[in-house]
Amino acid sequence: MVELVRAITADGITLDGAFHAPRNLAANRLPVDLALLVHGTGSNFYAPGILESVAAALLAAETPVLRINTRGHDGLVGRRGGAALEDIDACRSDLAAWVDWALARKLDRIVLIGHSMGGVKSIYAAAAGLAPTAIVAISPPRFCHRMYQEDPRAEAFREDYLRAGTLVEQGRGKDLILVRQPLPLWIQAEGFLDKYGPADRFDLVSHLPAVGCPVLVLVGSHTVENSPAFNNLPDDLAALELPSEQLTIQVIPGADMDYSNDPLEPCRRAADWLDGLQPPADHSRSDRG
Repeated sequence: MVELVRAITADGITLDGAFHAPRNLAANRLPVDLALLVHGTGSNFYAPGILESVAAALLAAETPVLRINTRGHDGLVGRRGGAALEDIDACRSDLAAWVDWALARKLDRIVLIGHSMGGVKSIYAAAAGLAPTAIVAISPPRFCHRMYQEDPRAEAFREDYLRAGTLVEQGRGKDLILVRQPLPLWIQAEGFLDKYGPADRFDLVSHLPAVGCPVLVLVGSHTVENSPAFNNLPDDLAALELPSEQLTIQVIPGADMDYSNDPLEPCRRAADWLDGLQPPADHSRSDRG
């Protein structure tokens, strides 16, 4: 059964999603009441790809699934939405609205499963106070300015960053530009500087120590080897020296960003990890920021 649903954020943004109810809820084989799936940059709650595979695997385990939109869904949506205009910080309000939706339905034990930027948003919101039971971040990229500036594969990024900076200096920060790295995207010049500037506002490595629930980070070895956005990610995460009950890092051999060689491998690993978690504490609090 699929139900189209909506949540309204604290600042009045209406977000759409799809709630998938399993055939036999009593047979749920995972220690969560809901898997809340968070899309990546420019995607949406009905897009094909890795989260579609994750949703199917979860439903096969009789686990309820909620695929959602954040306000950064698709490329450009009206005057306020889409990845081109998105302020990443607003994900706190987006995810809080969806967690409140779940809690209103008595779905208290929530695992956030985010792909790419969805994984970054899940970690960022949890570090700011959102309290899910657990987080699974699938291929979450780094937002580390130094890393892009130093990586020899990031020449296109450096050129685009310089171009965006010039526009901001000219008072044209709202202009849309087509950037090429870390992915092709139309974005406002000032938004590009905010996401990838030296302040590293959205670097998951800096936010993970403040997350109050267990986190599993999955990344493909092919992605680490070939993308500046993932350079040294496993090593940098390990260097945090967080306890295993707080952070688990798994590198999937031969996997790319979308796990095209085996889309179900992240599902298997996430299920095994969730099964190994200790019984959760009360995670009913949510941050409306």
